[in-house]
Amino acid sequence: ISISSLAIPINKNEKMLRSPVSPLSDASKHKYSNDDLTSSSRPNGSSLLPSISSSKKHKGEIQLQPHPGDFNKAIHINSENVLHCNKPQFQTEPWSPLSTTPRDCRRTKLIFDDIPRNADYFMQEAKRKKHKADAMVEKFGKALNYAEAALSFIECGNAMEQGPMESKSPYTMYSETVELIRYAVRLKTHSGPNATPEDKQLAALCYRCLALLYWRMFRLKRDHAVKYSKALIEYFKNSSKAAQNPSPWGASGKSTGTPSPMSPSPSPVSSVGSQGSTGAPSPSPIISIPQRIHQMAANHVSITNSILHSYDYWEMADNLAKENRDFFNDLDALMGPITLHSSMEHLVQYTQQGLHWVRNSAHLS
Repeated sequence: ISISSLAIPINKNEKMLRSPVSPLSDASKHKYSNDDLTSSSRPNGSSLLPSISSSKKHKGEIQLQPHPGDFNKAIHINSENVLHCNKPQFQTEPWSPLSTTPRDCRRTKLIFDDIPRNADYFMQEAKRKKHKADAMVEKFGKALNYAEAALSFIECGNAMEQGPMESKSPYTMYSETVELIRYAVRLKTHSGPNATPEDKQLAALCYRCLALLYWRMFRLKRDHAVKYSKALIEYFKNSSKAAQNPSPWGASGKSTGTPSPMSPSPSPVSSVGSQGSTGAPSPSPIISIPQRIHQMAANHVSITNSILHSYDYWEMADNLAKENRDFFNDLDALMGPITLHSSMEHLVQYTQQGLHWVRNSAHLS
């Protein structure tokens, strides 16, 4: 009798004093989490544990003693529930139209089509946008529309590269587009205390276009530059050898042989000064070169200058981009970073997306 009477309390105690690490049943878990949220929403927040009935108060004091690990677990579960309720329903990128913040609403993504079009189509689009910009008075909007027109001219030049038009070459189209963009940048200053972030963003995008256009212009004329460089190096090498030979003019000022190509005729001043003297005449400060070499050197300088302009504008764009890191970080993340080796298609789409954000930020239609 004594053994059987003690067996029941022992079994009950074993049932009540379950291991702290053992999981609760599904029913108790459900009740526990609901009571936690209810108790945490009370004004005093005095308890995280559910209340018990008066009929099982003594048993509950033993059964529901929280283990420190369970108590921390309850706090963790409750905090996760609260944080989950505070999270936004949709996690979207900054440029997604689903975002609700004012800054995010301006960062909408353009949809680009890949339909191939000829140069005539882009030329008409460029003229239409340019005429629209011509009719505007407000300088920032005027510069923005000129920049958009320049992108259509770039597309026209790129289409000419695929199937060149007879009237103009891609190089000429890019060269005229450079002048249009430079004019657009001069319309609205991006330096000084009155410059807005939109002014700097527009200027940085224009400088990127100028850098890549100059680089593309050099690439189109690179073969010519190599030929000019070889011819000029050969000419100056021969000229230096001829300059090292003794002068054909004697001390009397009379010619003693064929004149040097570097100085085909004696200087009047040196001829007069040399009369009656035994020393050689002073060298002439003027050096005549053939017309062909002069034209070749001018063309070579014009082509190689494109490289210098390209790097200069790229550095100017980098400096402005550092002042607008958020804008260009978002643009790079969406469209992919742009480099000097990017294609004309990538340049156009990258700049179109950036100009679209600038237009929305400036509240322009």
